[in-house]
Amino acid sequence: MNKLHSVASGPISAHPPKGSPLLDGAASPLRTLLSEMNGFYAFESALHVFPSGGPGLPGRSLEEWNSALLWRESYSHLMPEAVFFAEDVFGCQFVVTQDGVVHLFNPETAALSKFSDDIEGWQSNVIADWNYVTGYSVAHEWQTQNGALPPGHRLVPRIPFSVGGEFSADNMVPVESVAALKYWGAFALSISEAPDGKQFTFNPTVIDGLRCGIWSLGGESVCRCLE
Repeated sequence: MNKLHSVASGPISAHPPKGSPLLDGAASPLRTLLSEMNGFYAFESALHVFPSGGPGLPGRSLEEWNSALLWRESYSHLMPEAVFFAEDVFGCQFVVTQDGVVHLFNPETAALSKFSDDIEGWQSNVIADWNYVTGYSVAHEWQTQNGALPPGHRLVPRIPFSVGGEFSADNMVPVESVAALKYWGAFALSISEAPDGKQFTFNPTVIDGLRCGIWSLGGESVCRCLE
């Protein structure tokens, strides 16, 4: 864990986590992780670990992020019983399920794939393959061209990865995280409800309507940078 902290930008919250029920039971190892550094960004913001605490923390707290009414309800019955505690630059979520296993939640499809046996294994796997795991190369290229992502924002593919979109800076749009996950929730539901063999269509320009106002192409943006 010290190695992961050594590449972090510093704690998001200056206060240690308190008695959050999200840090009990199978997810209790998260309390140890956040007690050492209560939330952080690493690898040029490609990895985001949510801090535990009240509202007002940059990029949302762990408690806010796991609220059913923030974005999780957008996935309806596809939403797993899990604690969402971190994300890569594309908004893919790292979650702890009730057995303590860490999975990767694909926001485009709501599919879960096992990432590690536990939180300690998650840290080791991130360090071992940080470029692939976090999307660092794309994040670095995009931010070199456009500037740093503000807290609470992720890079969303205009053409989804699940239908052949490229892992490249040219395919990325900066979107506030809640708006991105609400968009993907509707997308995932539409895929899940389509019968086998049915052709699926989507409009790749829709994601430009969610573009953060800092990089707006004109017109209104739903993003108010968490204000």
